[in-house]
Amino acid sequence: MATLTGKKFQSKRNHINRFKKEYTYKYVPITPDRVQECLYLEAEWCKANDCDKQDGTGNERQAIVFALEHFEELGLSGGILYANDKIVAFTFGMPINKETFGVHVEKADTTVDGAYAMINFEFANHIPETFTYINREEDLGIEGLRKAKLSYQPETILEKFVAHYKG
Repeated sequence: MATLTGKKFQSKRNHINRFKKEYTYKYVPITPDRVQECLYLEAEWCKANDCDKQDGTGNERQAIVFALEHFEELGLSGGILYANDKIVAFTFGMPINKETFGVHVEKADTTVDGAYAMINFEFANHIPETFTYINREEDLGIEGLRKAKLSYQPETILEKFVAHYKG
């Protein structure tokens, strides 16, 4: 994900190259003084994506707010993407083990073409090189999210099971 080499990632590279041509951009780490910008973008993302009408997004919003407000004490790391001096995306996560870095949240302004591909690319290039894998976590049963995650050609997809205690 840090290099996006090969034909299978051509469309990702196209999005990134278009983004680079269209915008003056910068990628910076999430720090306490930038949290409010992330919260603003998350709220705007929710408005654009009708969060109030989708199951589970209320819990996701609470989790994102909590994580951003306790970013350092939770041991999270992440980044913000600016285009023409405006925040257009942010992402964060943390190590799962010695080989795998987990991406917990990734949000972008859906009106900015290439913002998702660019934040993903930049983040992959800013985590320590000691990580072999990036775990983009589950798709929550959302078809568009599943399609987006599969477009990165995952090496492994873990099955999810639900167990119920009958006692």
